[in-house]
Amino acid sequence: MLIIHTEMAVRSYVAGFVSLAILFIGCTANATVTVDWNTTEYISRTTTTLQVVANPLLNVKTSPVAKQFQASLKALNADLVRYVPWYPYPKVGVAELDPPNYATKTTSWNFTDILPQLELFMNATYGNGKRVVPNFSTQPTWMYNTKDWSYPTDPNTVDRAYPKGDATANTTKLVAQYYGRLLSWLVTGEFTDEFGVTHRGGPKYNLTHWEVYNEPEHCHGLTPDMYIQQYDAIVTEIRRVADPDHRIKFVGLALETRSLDWMTPFLNPYNHAEGIPIDAASFHFYAGASNRTNPVGFEAFFPQADAFLKQAAAFAAVRDDLSPNTLLSCDEMGVILSGDNDASAVVPPTIYYNAAGAMYAYLVPHMTKMGIEILGASQLAGSPPIPEWDIPEAQYPSVALVNWTTGEGNPRYWVLKMLIEEIAPGDELVTTTITSGQSSSYFCGMVRGEVGYGDMSLKCNDPGATISSIDFAAFGTPTGTCGDYHRGTCDASNVTAYVKERCLQQPSCTIGSYPLFGDPCDKIIKNLVIQAECSSGSGTATPSATPSNIYAQGYLTQGVHKKVLLINKASTPSSIVVPGACGHVLRTVDEATGCTPPRNDTLSSDTVSLAPFAVAVLVL
Repeated sequence: MLIIHTEMAVRSYVAGFVSLAILFIGCTANATVTVDWNTTEYISRTTTTLQVVANPLLNVKTSPVAKQFQASLKALNADLVRYVPWYPYPKVGVAELDPPNYATKTTSWNFTDILPQLELFMNATYGNGKRVVPNFSTQPTWMYNTKDWSYPTDPNTVDRAYPKGDATANTTKLVAQYYGRLLSWLVTGEFTDEFGVTHRGGPKYNLTHWEVYNEPEHCHGLTPDMYIQQYDAIVTEIRRVADPDHRIKFVGLALETRSLDWMTPFLNPYNHAEGIPIDAASFHFYAGASNRTNPVGFEAFFPQADAFLKQAAAFAAVRDDLSPNTLLSCDEMGVILSGDNDASAVVPPTIYYNAAGAMYAYLVPHMTKMGIEILGASQLAGSPPIPEWDIPEAQYPSVALVNWTTGEGNPRYWVLKMLIEEIAPGDELVTTTITSGQSSSYFCGMVRGEVGYGDMSLKCNDPGATISSIDFAAFGTPTGTCGDYHRGTCDASNVTAYVKERCLQQPSCTIGSYPLFGDPCDKIIKNLVIQAECSSGSGTATPSATPSNIYAQGYLTQGVHKKVLLINKASTPSSIVVPGACGHVLRTVDEATGCTPPRNDTLSSDTVSLAPFAVAVLVL
């Protein structure tokens, strides 16, 4: 839906409220965002941050932009930054690549290729007074049931086949001892190897966090029970040799599949050995698109994000039930475009990075209100092949936060930096609603099966108002638009009667979709549609059948500063009117800002224009 840039003469001054207006072509009235500054929905416990994975771009020996990457990372001023020297680069992430030689009583412990990228990362974060979450996620392959633990001699060479073999009866003991020695070297500066030889010269980092493994569903045939056993053994050994005062908080899982079959048993304290902490549990999310260059296709990131939010909510519910003091961390959040590691893949345009940044910004307030404490944008470095820099293979260029040719931030970087600067734990998320602004009294909601079956909530906005009429309700394939719906050939029975019974004369109600109304047509995607009216004033349906291209969330920062996060989810421009915004500052990241900092505009009118996939913070 196209949006015109016309200033609307709308003024609404109500104590504690600010109204934002959105005007759509073809609509008879203006959609409005209302921020109730007097009603706090949630006090944030969430840190916006990022993950950094080992990448040849960060190798100071071969990359001419490594130091600029370090400067960009430091400038983010991010806390709880995750560092993962992961499996494609064995020499950068594994400190004991060969088994001990019992004939010569020597070991292969070697940090030569680990230190350059580790020190670059730590100097930019830990050295800047920030906490880090290291995850040396790759275990030595020789500890598993395989005779092939070979690895490239060049630390920049990708070897995606390095992890091999399933666990043996001795693997849990071996990996626990390995991580104990590794942490001892990192934290105390020394460790004792398998033959009693002391190795010194470690950095002596005062680590506060450590994550155990990455995406274990795909590692060495692990099951949830096996993972818990290895997690417990690793934590126990680290505490014994490197953390006797139990200062380090441990993060578990780092799930790729986001399966409750993994999360639920891990969060159950009865599944762990006595005294083992469940400090935090982590999981990942990546959206995708089949076309690497078409901005219209990038709009699909947001429905995918909405579907993911249902999974995140399920994790939060399990956490709250089983282990309420455990933190939740979504420490990989981003987009991976199709064919991303193909050498011939087209480099995404700048607008793509705007869209990916907008999706991350959209997820932040939603997941904050779920109580998810750490949200990590993924990832600092990625690139197509750059043979002249000893980077022969592509490494997820669509996931990059930084321009691989310059080391300067791309739009995803600048969105993250703006969020770190503008919102923080302790800030208040206040009630923010979007209404269609239609002159008619009805309002409509739609649960789209293609996004994921879930609940619909109906709410009257005026104090004392109740739902007075259910004009239409159907689950199946209804057609038409709000105000003119028709039943489709697939139509569940008794939907209208059920909705009326639950909602009439109520100020709000919640209605399920599938499987509540059964399956009226097998193998066909179905929608739940409801059109309702309130006894007075307007109503709000969530999810709405007439969704706005704009997402908005009001924040009270430090208890006094009023800010509104605005996100354009569309590949077309959007205009909003903010009564009283004239003279205030709007910070914007859009395609025009590119790889430069947010643009700070002092508004000369109440109209705010947002370019495609723009992210802005209005400071009132």
